[in-house]
Amino acid sequence: MIRKLTIHQLLPGMHVVDLHRHWLEHSFWRHKFTIRDQAQITRLIEEGITEVSIDTEKGIDLPPVEPSPIARINEVERHFVSRLERLKAKPATVSLGEERRRAARLIGEASNTVADLMLAARAGHDVDAARLEPIVAKMLESVLRNPDALAPLARLKRADAYATEHAVATAALIVALGHQQGMAEPELEKLALGTMVKDIGQSAIDARLITKPGMLSQSEYEVVQSHVEEGLAVLQATVRLAETSVAVVLEHHERYNGCGYPYRMAGDEISLAGRMAAIVDTYDAMTSDRPYRPAISPSLALRQLYDQGGNQFDPELVAAFVRTVGIYPVGTLVLLESGHLAVVEEVHHDNILSPVVRVIYHAGRRQYVAPVQVDLARTVGNHYGQVVRAETFERWGLSPVRWQPA
Repeated sequence: MIRKLTIHQLLPGMHVVDLHRHWLEHSFWRHKFTIRDQAQITRLIEEGITEVSIDTEKGIDLPPVEPSPIARINEVERHFVSRLERLKAKPATVSLGEERRRAARLIGEASNTVADLMLAARAGHDVDAARLEPIVAKMLESVLRNPDALAPLARLKRADAYATEHAVATAALIVALGHQQGMAEPELEKLALGTMVKDIGQSAIDARLITKPGMLSQSEYEVVQSHVEEGLAVLQATVRLAETSVAVVLEHHERYNGCGYPYRMAGDEISLAGRMAAIVDTYDAMTSDRPYRPAISPSLALRQLYDQGGNQFDPELVAAFVRTVGIYPVGTLVLLESGHLAVVEEVHHDNILSPVVRVIYHAGRRQYVAPVQVDLARTVGNHYGQVVRAETFERWGLSPVRWQPA
């Protein structure tokens, strides 16, 4: 039986089927789930959820006797005490410019370490994934300080360092997605570590095959697919990875409709970690130049991912990912209604269609203009209109590195 309750009637063990809020107004990627504990209820309250519907056939119903007033007072007190503790523990936020400077150093450190591990794997030596643990901790701190710094910066890759920088970029993206979903920090660290080493098995494959510009034959494709299990074998020979990290390595090429590899898993057979990794891995590959095709804009990549929701990717996780990076991610070049080109500098996560941008160029006159920052969410002081579409820096002969937010 479906039963509607106020949020304060919700108890652990109840099966929620409706949050009575639009998916963009909260960060829960599932709208049907069983309440695990009081902490999850507290998070629903903090998200502004006021009422829910439960299915009493899939979970518990209200007990015949309401909790006593004293119990309710104790519950409220625990809620505010735990919230205060989280606020005290939260890292201080910093400006986007400052965090990008820190992130640039971190990306270099992470890329060098991943490169060392890949060289070790190629030479048949032990691969010590534990070397990445302090780097993963720094990545998590960076995302908590300012989530719009690390991932967009990691998207800019050198042509000769795709493998290592792709590992770093996808780790940054999965941390941002997991953080948006409210996942605990230890779980985020396991996700990031798995994402950093998920392609280590490619070291055992002929590099000419990995970078082949044309179509792969069936036999070549089977060789490339082998990198998944090969990678886990290499890693497990040195260190025992956490279950979440293993899931990322094994399942990042599985697809929601069962057409992926290596096990052709489908739907919820794929772990949450695997479904998340599939999205960030595909997004970063689509927005990067590859030997067989040029990069596409982040916005177009998001649109294609969204179109594949329910087919290749978990639709609720795709929606959560769009909320995480924004329709127009930081660093994206966009065309405004005024005919100007602008670079996205900040995403309003509660209004993802109207970011803060820096106007740099007039498309009609094909000339630079004095840079000016504009908040497209403001009705006063915006003479440029809204975003018409995303553009590519290459089309207009502009440098993506020069115009990245500072």
